[in-house]
Amino acid sequence: MKAWEIGPRGGVDSLRQVERADPVAGPGQIVVKVIAAGLNYRDLMILRGHYGTDLPEDRIPLTDGVGVIEAVGEGVEGFSVGDRVVAANFVDWDPEGGFGFHIFGRDIGVTMDGWLAEKVALPAKAAIKLPGEISDETAATLAVVACTVWHAMVAFGEAAPGKLVLAQGTGGVSIFALLLAKAMGADFAITSSSDDKLAKACEMGADFTVNYRDRPDWAAALLEATGGRGADVVVDTIGFGEFEQTLAATGIEGRIGTVGALSGSPQDPATFGQGAILGKNITIKGITSGHRGMFEEALKVMAEKGVETLVESTFAFDDAKAAYAHLESAAHMGKVMIRVSS
Repeated sequence: MKAWEIGPRGGVDSLRQVERADPVAGPGQIVVKVIAAGLNYRDLMILRGHYGTDLPEDRIPLTDGVGVIEAVGEGVEGFSVGDRVVAANFVDWDPEGGFGFHIFGRDIGVTMDGWLAEKVALPAKAAIKLPGEISDETAATLAVVACTVWHAMVAFGEAAPGKLVLAQGTGGVSIFALLLAKAMGADFAITSSSDDKLAKACEMGADFTVNYRDRPDWAAALLEATGGRGADVVVDTIGFGEFEQTLAATGIEGRIGTVGALSGSPQDPATFGQGAILGKNITIKGITSGHRGMFEEALKVMAEKGVETLVESTFAFDDAKAAYAHLESAAHMGKVMIRVSS
């Protein structure tokens, strides 16, 4: 089979296409013929050497993907050849067992091979059969954003009708948060440096928008637009570099699920004051994706409400480097997908 490997991790040019033997379904595994795979910002960080330590050069990347089961290993129950499946990336994060450092030991696309190949062997315990209402394009770009957004916005943030949700930027996480929040009846605010992207966000249901290039004081601009109403729930993608403004944009007893660091890196020190947190009784939680149960809950709502992700660009399998480069350019809105097979 054909596959892509991360190589020596010197950037996008480190990616290399190789030929490998087809995977075999061992005990507890399924072999999946890959239909398509999706990119996330962390995939770029992996190639730059900024995410994951001591990764082998022959690691197959990508956490998001969809495919059809070709083989079922010994001891696997509940799956059959022909089932269309996705998989939660943290294989060993069991909903009943709780979070722990052990989950990073098997992280699809990072500490174990991912979806950027014609076939992939996956632990059956991570796999989820897809509802028929969800398209291949949506499913291929879903694992990271669905688990992350559900965890931050619903399981922790308790988003509901009448609540105001805020997300920054128009990447995959923020756009999925917009789509899911509106499907659940919540109000939504979003920021961007592009008026065109903000107009598109309005078409998708956003209630409040702020161009942070025009208004560097974007938190103040948001409060002006909402009549002083702060966000009840924040899906924070920009991190500590802008956290003082994130706090300012958050309302009384608001909840901030911090999921990324687009304004810098996760290692950046905090420079904000404690006063806003105490004065508004704000709760902050770090969000590391989510477990299989969260993914399943998101899929149920998506199937019921007809939620489809925004796939901005689709690339051929042989053009994987171009897909990464497009994501790196930050010109996209929503998700970037690689089509592996028809």
